[in-house]
Amino acid sequence: MMNITNVIIADDHALFADGLEQLVHSLEGFRVTGKVTDGKMLMQKLNTVSADIILMDINMPYLNGIEAAQKVLSLYPKIKIVFISMYYNLQLMTQAKETGATGFIMKDVTALILKEAIINAKNGIQTFLPPVAKDTLLNDMMKDQDPFVMHHKLSPREMDIIHLIKEGNATKQIAILLELSVFTVETHRKNINRKLKVQSTAELVALMHKFNL
Repeated sequence: MMNITNVIIADDHALFADGLEQLVHSLEGFRVTGKVTDGKMLMQKLNTVSADIILMDINMPYLNGIEAAQKVLSLYPKIKIVFISMYYNLQLMTQAKETGATGFIMKDVTALILKEAIINAKNGIQTFLPPVAKDTLLNDMMKDQDPFVMHHKLSPREMDIIHLIKEGNATKQIAILLELSVFTVETHRKNINRKLKVQSTAELVALMHKFNL
């Protein structure tokens, strides 16, 4: 009888988490035992369900991925953690490695690479990959699964910025996280407001909550 590998997904981006769940279920011998949207919920979930692998975003509310990984591995050292992040810089990857995580990959990887990272984690093999600039899993999910994004013709970069705005980041913080100029972020924000016909950050955040983005 095949041993089942239990996976928990920790990501507050609902669209990506749903797509990730489908991808995990497509792998033979893997199943998702829980989905959470922040680090605190993850710690609570681990009290009630078993996990062999955690697929985790870094930029989450309440308890971010780095902090959550440190707590998880101090209590459950056998769990394998793979960070799947929208953002990359050398310091972030170094912090991820220092937690004892098994992997760090970007959300702009293909489904094939993501599957390989999950299987590697099961086998105790590390996967730390820098960003790539090709057709991406995140782009495909947004393009194929979200009519709101398609209708308003929002680009993946605009969705990156919307996601960060929703989390409470100011323009300067977004520029640092995405390694863009403040002017570029401001331009994206103007385009987002125009496409969505909103006048303020509060209106934008309310709209994102309404459509669960």
